[in-house]
Amino acid sequence: MDDHAELEVLGASPAELNVELVWGIPGGLGQSWDPIGSAAGIPGVLPPPHEIEELYAAAAAEPPLNEDPKHAALFGKLYDLSVRNGQVLIAAARSDGRLRSIAYGHFWSWAEQDHDWAHELASTLGDAAAALEWSFALNLLARDPHLRSSGLGRTTLQTWLAGISGYSCWLQTNDIDSPARSLYESLGFVALGHGPQAPNGQPGLVMFRPPA
Repeated sequence: MDDHAELEVLGASPAELNVELVWGIPGGLGQSWDPIGSAAGIPGVLPPPHEIEELYAAAAAEPPLNEDPKHAALFGKLYDLSVRNGQVLIAAARSDGRLRSIAYGHFWSWAEQDHDWAHELASTLGDAAAALEWSFALNLLARDPHLRSSGLGRTTLQTWLAGISGYSCWLQTNDIDSPARSLYESLGFVALGHGPQAPNGQPGLVMFRPPA
């Protein structure tokens, strides 16, 4: 089945898979926030955490990741926490009322990252950790596995990168030969060092992209 035929099966056409850039609420939503619902065709609306969990679970279940669904639940909770605690930048695409892709992240300052994961990251990176100061952290990139080879993952990440133009950014991924890693490298990310444990049980690979 070619890409256009697959999109038709999903109730979408290539033209409908537009990636929207959405900024979260400055200062975060606080502890009283009830997750904001989302719907196709409504601009400026943040996807709720359960959609992030569902999309990541579908994307990560296939080779080469083959991840346990429990990791998807963790990514959903981290997204919820990020939206509650601070402004986030989201690039997302929808079709047929469903979330098809997402890239999201937030501004990173070491002084604001007083938690165990950040402390471990700083320790494992050593002197290289200084490169992450005043950058953007890309927390997640995920794309519907049915849309493989459609270019949607690349477009989603490029849209997010355009939103932080002028800033450096970084991410942590599995240290394996994967389509995601190849995509990051093709868009200017380079290996910086290793961070905390990734979902595959091995130290995660930290990749860095200078300002563009």
